[in-house]
Amino acid sequence: MVIDEKLGVIPQSAGDVLGVLLDDVTCSEVDANRSAARQAQRVVEAVEFARRHPEIYTIDADVQMAERAVVLELSLRLRISQERVRELCSTAETAARDLPLLWQRARDGFASMHSVGVIVTAAGPLASPVGAPRGVRDAAAAALARLDRAAHEWVLTCSSAVLRQRAKKLVDRITGDTAARRHTRAMADRHVSVSPAGDGMSWLTALLPAHEAVAAMRRLSATAKHTRKDTREGRTRDQIRADLFSAWLRGVGTATAVQTKVFVTVPVQLLAGGPVPVESASIVGGDSIDPLTAKQLFLDARGFRRVITDPVKGVVVDMDRRTYRPTRAQRDWLTLHHGTCSRDGCTRLAVDADLDHDIPWATGGTTDLTQLRPLCPRDHTIRHRTRVRYRTRPDRSVQVISPTGYASSAPPPF
Repeated sequence: MVIDEKLGVIPQSAGDVLGVLLDDVTCSEVDANRSAARQAQRVVEAVEFARRHPEIYTIDADVQMAERAVVLELSLRLRISQERVRELCSTAETAARDLPLLWQRARDGFASMHSVGVIVTAAGPLASPVGAPRGVRDAAAAALARLDRAAHEWVLTCSSAVLRQRAKKLVDRITGDTAARRHTRAMADRHVSVSPAGDGMSWLTALLPAHEAVAAMRRLSATAKHTRKDTREGRTRDQIRADLFSAWLRGVGTATAVQTKVFVTVPVQLLAGGPVPVESASIVGGDSIDPLTAKQLFLDARGFRRVITDPVKGVVVDMDRRTYRPTRAQRDWLTLHHGTCSRDGCTRLAVDADLDHDIPWATGGTTDLTQLRPLCPRDHTIRHRTRVRYRTRPDRSVQVISPTGYASSAPPPF
């Protein structure tokens, strides 16, 4: 027999030892699921409390603004996005109300919050519309109960993918849904998004009707295939497709070529060919870019503002306080200095932010760089509509201090 401080007495058989370790992993998962469900329940309770007592966060007892403020505070405390806080709250509220058996599984630790979210999403078509007649509400409740009974058994044995498939099939069977109706609903969700991929690259993703996506890919492939050898320059077929995709969307060579302004900081040493620090060129508020790309951007830029550090010589930094609106030069400098919204934890780009007066202009604040800070529209609204305080630090980052006494912390220098 072997004695382990954590696992206790362990049989000498290697298979038995591994079995004990795997059992411990399973127990840890149950504990984690139970803890996650409890956290989601506390999120719901916190949001509901703020709704019932909006005066905690607002002067005029605005319930909606109180909810937005408590969601912001929760996101800062939990170090997750506000969207994730709302998702947790919605999932837990819906599960507790419409899927009580499944929710109990989660509270007991036998279903993850992810699995609960899968079922809650699938259950969407079964919910009755607001103000529906009693008969419609009863039918919806019966359908939800049927899904709840099945799901609370499935979560014990099914993976997330299988759970999603089974829930979808059952909901379609209950509603008598057809492929045509599902496609009509899915069409409403079509969108385009961009997300960073690192190393100066990004993913541009579009949710489109399948036939349109296939047709677009076929056109890219056909054009790439027939690209003349003398213009391929050693590029692979995939690389040519990506280059064509970018050029077509940006309208390269057309009268409608993109004119969007992108700020790129380019050290002057780089342009002169001298040694520069690694990753010193960057898209403001975004990822670093390699020196060759930075040089080419500077030379080719038409829809950009070309900025060479030091970029602020000649910029007017002070204005008479009778002028409320900042100048374009001030906005550009603040965009370059901050990159993103100045509030702790916010990653929204400063180029799209509102410029907020640290001391409100109406109470004597001045329109100069020492008194201005970029806040995304969401934070700008919360700052002026709630009791949440936005305090500017000496480094111009912004700390959030809530009426409950919580104060956000800035990440350490990197």
